[in-house]
Amino acid sequence: MLNSLQSNSPILQFLNLQNTKQTSVSHFKSFKEELLKLLQQRFNAEVDVYELISLNTCIIDELLKNIWGLHKFPDDDAALVAIGGYGRRELFPGSDIDLMIVLSENASEEIESKVKEFLTFLWDINLPIAQSVRTIKDCANEAKNDIAVMTSLMELHYLSGSKDLYQQIKKITDSNKIWPGKKYFKEKINELNDRHRKYGDTANHLEPNVKENLGSLRDLHTLQWLTNRHFKTKHFEELVDKEFLTKTELKLLKKTYRILAKIRFALHLYTERSEDRLLFDYQYDVAALLGFHNDNRNLQVEEFMQVFYRTSNQVSTLVEILIKRLRSTMFPGLLRRRAKPINERFQARGNQLEATNTNIFNATPSAILELFYILQQHPYLTEPSDALIQLILNHLHLIDAQFRSAAQNRNYFIKILSQPQTNFREIRRMAQLGVLGKYWPSFDAVTGRMQFDLYHIYTVEEHTLRVFENACQFSQSTSDDEHEAYHDIFTQTPKALLLYLAALFHDIGKGQGIDHSELGAEKAKAFCLHHNLSTFDSNLVSWLVKNHLVMSMTAQHHDLDDPEVVMKFAENMGNLIRLNYLYLLTIADMRGTNQKLWNSWRSSLLSNLYHTTSRYLRRGLDSPIKREELINEVKQSALDKLIGQGVEKSSCLVFWQELEESYFLRHSDEEVVRQTQAIVQCKPHDGAIVNIHQFSARGATEIFIYCNDRNYLFAHITSILAELRLVIVHAKIITSKKGHALDTFLVLDANGNPINDNNQCELVANRLTEKLEHPSDILIAPTQSLPRIIRELRVPIEIQFDLNQNNTHTIMELKAPDFHGLLACIGSAFVDCNIAVHDARISKLGERVNNIFQLSDLENNPLNTQQQNKLETIILQYLQQPKQIQLFV
Repeated sequence: MLNSLQSNSPILQFLNLQNTKQTSVSHFKSFKEELLKLLQQRFNAEVDVYELISLNTCIIDELLKNIWGLHKFPDDDAALVAIGGYGRRELFPGSDIDLMIVLSENASEEIESKVKEFLTFLWDINLPIAQSVRTIKDCANEAKNDIAVMTSLMELHYLSGSKDLYQQIKKITDSNKIWPGKKYFKEKINELNDRHRKYGDTANHLEPNVKENLGSLRDLHTLQWLTNRHFKTKHFEELVDKEFLTKTELKLLKKTYRILAKIRFALHLYTERSEDRLLFDYQYDVAALLGFHNDNRNLQVEEFMQVFYRTSNQVSTLVEILIKRLRSTMFPGLLRRRAKPINERFQARGNQLEATNTNIFNATPSAILELFYILQQHPYLTEPSDALIQLILNHLHLIDAQFRSAAQNRNYFIKILSQPQTNFREIRRMAQLGVLGKYWPSFDAVTGRMQFDLYHIYTVEEHTLRVFENACQFSQSTSDDEHEAYHDIFTQTPKALLLYLAALFHDIGKGQGIDHSELGAEKAKAFCLHHNLSTFDSNLVSWLVKNHLVMSMTAQHHDLDDPEVVMKFAENMGNLIRLNYLYLLTIADMRGTNQKLWNSWRSSLLSNLYHTTSRYLRRGLDSPIKREELINEVKQSALDKLIGQGVEKSSCLVFWQELEESYFLRHSDEEVVRQTQAIVQCKPHDGAIVNIHQFSARGATEIFIYCNDRNYLFAHITSILAELRLVIVHAKIITSKKGHALDTFLVLDANGNPINDNNQCELVANRLTEKLEHPSDILIAPTQSLPRIIRELRVPIEIQFDLNQNNTHTIMELKAPDFHGLLACIGSAFVDCNIAVHDARISKLGERVNNIFQLSDLENNPLNTQQQNKLETIILQYLQQPKQIQLFV
């Protein structure tokens, strides 16, 4: 490998140590930098990554041997060996160099001193070593107590020093006395499963870990450790001779390793450190390093990541097959059991389904789908055998247009979908083995497809499967109150199959450059009709797919206190059956998008919209609830409750006279009660009134502030809340006829939960009261830096200006990515531009906000064009975005 270096290569000066000058620390200071330059120069889209990994490893070998030699260790008392990934001969540019120094039991103090000098030298020249110093006895004890140590010692590689000590370590690791094969297998499988759970049991995250995710390099390493331990081998190639691997499987193992290793190598080169996460920040440049080029930035990333995801899925499937095969080899008890016939094609052995012969799919292609249905019909069967899985993979080519048209296959697919409790398990298995993508080409088209937005954390197909799982779970009754409410609604849907189909098709139209809801609706209808669903049912599934975003957008984007908003939504629903289906689909969709985004606030928004719409539909769309009726209903209900709590009726009515009628449309009766009671019972000399309701019906903590309106009040409040690390999810800014501000903020803590501590509520109330009484002490929030993902996705900010109906105020609509402190930044821009806020509606859709403000200058005049231009510029400066503004004056 070193022969490939040119004679004038700067690296050689570090490896040919001929004089004392070359043995100083300063001589090696630039070694890492020169090595990185060399690897960067050698790397390109066509290079064999095996060669680069070997070159990097050999250079480090030579360097360490030379430095070891300089320290003149006695040959019999110390050995320098590589372990772990370095011992495996797999050194990436940013990898730790796993070293072990083995000392004899009677090593002198002089030798121990030399060890310290040697290690200090390596640290001083900035080598990223991960070192251990052990005797033979230490190695045996530590390996016995820690499987990680045992595994790293199994990959032992001699570098320098005593070969006898090296052989003694090798003898320990080769022996079955420490970690016998079966015990090692069981522990490593537990470790593998724990790692998969830690990383979400999928490789299909939008920011995956190339080394640790399901289907990653670590899965290949685990397979190698297990087979090496059992068969006493070093490389996968040896497993072909032992008839454990086929040549085809070996070829696929090598191919997938090359792809993943090359991605990791490029990632290390680009970041110039040990970075194994393919973050959004890196994906475009790493794709370019690997030879992916497209004028459209997103398409370049998408093409690259699709290769990664498909490769990871191949690794995951292949490793699962081979681990099952190894388990059968090591624990042959299952194979000794008598097979129980199921039909002429399949038989059961223990908990596994087997094929009766290797020709079943050629003779009866429909058996490919039949086997998944059989797994559903026999609860004791939990999985297909590794041989049956391999048989499926070898016959995927049989699933063609003729196969998809066969009535028997269409019936099987619908029956698999319709089975409660097991439908998700088998659909997920079909997806993993490639059967679902072959039977349903639209699913294959979105496999590995990224979603360039702020809230999806999975690829399209992974998100689809999670939404489908959520929809299937509605059929199960549980003790969880929220889930039980969904289950009750599920039982009111005429056919569960329609919900399941809508879940599978809701995002299937993504990536085609047109409205995915429209395209998905067309595909869903065609699929349903092809599978003999009635025209009515097919149209309903198509309608659900087309409208799958409507409920979440209405709940998060619009004012649900406006009866016209709810009435329009109810008209779109048409009847309770459609509403029930769409509500469940929306819940399943949002919960399958990003676990961190689902919280009590979003749950409450959807629940409120569902129940309000149900009321409209039950009353009948021909006799809608009138605006006046709703206002009177809220007033009367609130008044009854206030009187019941000892509040004088006259005081309430006097206070309500200074409020616009719209106040009673925008607040529930409970909110009116809390706010009225706080105001009429306050003392005349009281300043700002702050009332906190810990757990509001809206799923967040409600903060109500009542005080004299003044310039910059919005900026003051949002800055204080940002300082307290509270996230504003909704806000109503109202100014009364007498110039009082009635501002309501719904907030969550940093973890997305309502404030659940009374002391914290008291702290928030005191801080707001104190600061609002001394506005000069309030520090208006400085410019916030955009979060990394928002910055990388380049989410546009849209600002539109218009006049209100009476031409008295300017309406500003702001659509922007959400992040902590956003409203404080907007408030700061209002201060900089001398803007007064008269009304505001703050709402969120996923990780985007849609905020509407009624603004004026400090003289209460609408903003002119110059003022609008200045405000937009300041807002964009605060949000650190290029100008992407539309003006509507």
